[in-house]
Amino acid sequence: MKISGHSIFLVKAVPSSDGWSMGHTTVFVKLGTESGLSGWGEAYALQHRQRACHEIIDTLCGALAQMSGASPRRFLNEIAKPMETKHAGIDYTAAVSAIEIALWDLLGKSLNQPVHALLGGAIADRIPVYANAWDNPVQSAEAVAARCGMLCAQGYRAVKIYPLRRATLAEAEACVRLTREEIGPDVDLMLDFAVPSDPNLALKAARLFEPYDPYWIEEPVTGDNLDALAEFRTRIRTRVTTGERQSSIRHCRDVLKTRAADVLNPDIAGAGGILSMLEIGAMADAHDVQVSPHNWNSTSVGFLAMLHVCAVMPNAKYAELFYDYMELGAHFSDCDFAISGGYASLPQRPGLGIEMNEEALRSLEA
Repeated sequence: MKISGHSIFLVKAVPSSDGWSMGHTTVFVKLGTESGLSGWGEAYALQHRQRACHEIIDTLCGALAQMSGASPRRFLNEIAKPMETKHAGIDYTAAVSAIEIALWDLLGKSLNQPVHALLGGAIADRIPVYANAWDNPVQSAEAVAARCGMLCAQGYRAVKIYPLRRATLAEAEACVRLTREEIGPDVDLMLDFAVPSDPNLALKAARLFEPYDPYWIEEPVTGDNLDALAEFRTRIRTRVTTGERQSSIRHCRDVLKTRAADVLNPDIAGAGGILSMLEIGAMADAHDVQVSPHNWNSTSVGFLAMLHVCAVMPNAKYAELFYDYMELGAHFSDCDFAISGGYASLPQRPGLGIEMNEEALRSLEA
């Protein structure tokens, strides 16, 4: 494929209609070919750094346009790795991810096949998802519990909350307790600690929450400190999850070597894209570790790319869904998936299975 042009969209944060979440800025890239096809990618864009990611994507796309025959592997080997100059960070790998995902979308469309078929074929026709109940601004413990109850009433069988965002540990425990009471014993309850500044608080909280049977504790310690994370894991009985903030395959390898986590949760739009996720998944599988991809992206491009990868990965447990972002995603995209009974259906259209409304995107540009 010869890439003939590209467009980058920064979509501003838009509050959900019910006021539960303020949303965040998202970054999309569109690649066009000389034959008239369009492919879409998305970057894991950290707050205050979205425009930096935009500039990196623009530079990478300029080099991509010089390539006579673009493909995901050629892009990674001939452009992304040389331009990295051995100084990769998450902003760089997020930009690489966006372009790599868009190239897969193009490849699938050019061959009239869904991406999962190009990856060797799906081993699942639906993907279990957990609903992220991120509250912004911070809500009361009662409101978080009610929110999770609403999600379960819609069929979700796993939800995630952020108890340590409460002002005190007592309020955090109340949030976990009330949520467990609301959702019942059979729904998986994920607790995201989001790297508290005090590791001792994380350990105290983890032990305090054990009676409520959390499915995992996510990021109790920064993933950069593998010794501390591995020690933390030996001192609690709950699964430990890490990976969203790291962009290196080597880092995931080191997590596995040090036995620092039970579950890896790299973000497909930040870890390098589809091929990187498959490599991480294979490494994790060899260590009997689950992969549950992080998805702090839209419920459109990034979410669809994640579904294709989960469908071919034998150790993929859950895919993450920000419930509050679905409303905005539906405004600017037509996606080939449906959520039912806590599962996302597997896209069957060519490529990722998405059509984007560029006029709607432009109306939302930051």
